[in-house]
Amino acid sequence: MIGPMSRLSGAQWWACVGLILGLPTLLAHDATWALHPSQGLHQNPLNFWTCAWVHANARHLLVNLGALSLMIVLGWACQLPGTGALAWFLAWPLTHLALLLDPRLDHYFGMSGVLHAGIAVIAVHLIVQPRQPHPPGRISGPLIGWAVLGGVLLKCALENPTLKPLVFRSDLAMNVAPLSHLAGTLVGALVATALLNRHRRAQSPP
Repeated sequence: MIGPMSRLSGAQWWACVGLILGLPTLLAHDATWALHPSQGLHQNPLNFWTCAWVHANARHLLVNLGALSLMIVLGWACQLPGTGALAWFLAWPLTHLALLLDPRLDHYFGMSGVLHAGIAVIAVHLIVQPRQPHPPGRISGPLIGWAVLGGVLLKCALENPTLKPLVFRSDLAMNVAPLSHLAGTLVGALVATALLNRHRRAQSPP
């Protein structure tokens, strides 16, 4: 890539992904952008992206935008490499593709699955980063990464012990799909791990 975009750091790319995820939500109110897992692949492929921009109500939107802002700050503080931003970007549609595993879901919208993918990406990068001194103010440590990843997985297990497709959230005044949280966490971790391993092999001497 040539030009100013080629000089962006990994943390800046991470922020760009966050902005792409967040800004359209301020305009998106089209129900046709929602995902319909019960229809499988027989739907507009763009819905695997656009469903993240649709929200049930203002409270749902504000909660997700608040979580997204925190995610951007965390990724910046961790100084994630470019592979982290790419992993988060790829996990976006893959998380929603994983929802097809439960055809009981008639429709899905919101960015909570992608947000869980983002925190999993951060956790993986904390886990695998080299054990060496880091600049002051930088979040680091494999133990922190394992704690974050384990905590998110525990949350996913506790919020849907009976494996219901939808669970009512009174604080959001809507039903949520807990599978999206688990799918995002697993997809984010797997994609981040795959990209990091690929990057390491590319950097290894022949």
